[in-house]
Amino acid sequence: MRRRSGLAIVAGVTAAVVAGGGGRLYTRRTRERVASHEGLDDPEVARAFGRIAEMPQMRLLRRLVVRGAIRLATQGDAVDLGCGGGQLVLSLATVAPEMRITGVDLAAEMLTQAEEHARRAGAGDRVSFRLGDAQHIPFGDASLDLVVSSLSLHHWSEPGAVLDEICRVLRPGGSFLIWDLRRDLAAPFWLLLWFVTHVVVPKALRRVNEPMGSRDAAYTPREVARLAERSRLSGWRVTQGPLWLTLEGTLSA
Repeated sequence: MRRRSGLAIVAGVTAAVVAGGGGRLYTRRTRERVASHEGLDDPEVARAFGRIAEMPQMRLLRRLVVRGAIRLATQGDAVDLGCGGGQLVLSLATVAPEMRITGVDLAAEMLTQAEEHARRAGAGDRVSFRLGDAQHIPFGDASLDLVVSSLSLHHWSEPGAVLDEICRVLRPGGSFLIWDLRRDLAAPFWLLLWFVTHVVVPKALRRVNEPMGSRDAAYTPREVARLAERSRLSGWRVTQGPLWLTLEGTLSA
């Protein structure tokens, strides 16, 4: 029997949701941004996020982020803001062996997972992890060559303050890549996220309405551009894909 492609499966799921009233769901979707709470202070939620991060779809998204990051820098000192279980840190360490990478996260449970993943991967001497807040990045002025972040922007309570912090810790000529969901999804992708939230993910994530809650809290490309315009960042650009957007660039030397 011939295996169905990932695209065919997505199309089939989307069609099923639409047939079951998905069109009405989409017309009732939240258009205004609604702040969300990940619930990572709950160990069960943190463990569920850790399991989701190992899914093939998430690995594919990480490859997109890593590909963008190494276009900007392949050596020096780097930080991953909101590193979660450390998967992106380890992926970067694999493709950029001359880079020293630190993962920063507010959730101690996620950092415990990250350190265990690094130990299993034999990368404990090449990566490190710190408890910290993106609004107060635990590094000195002009001390980093690269700052990356994935799926965290929509959780920052003061995104402008974080962008200014990124500017502070980067050396002149340093680069940044912030990757996140976009709120203005087309109907098929919105309905797919709705299906995943209500059917696919573990119950712990359904309690905190994830991943749909992250979509509702995400920004549009235009909104991210306005945030960047008001920040101290220079050399930035906003790019977008069907599910995601990026704020990336290189500071003026």
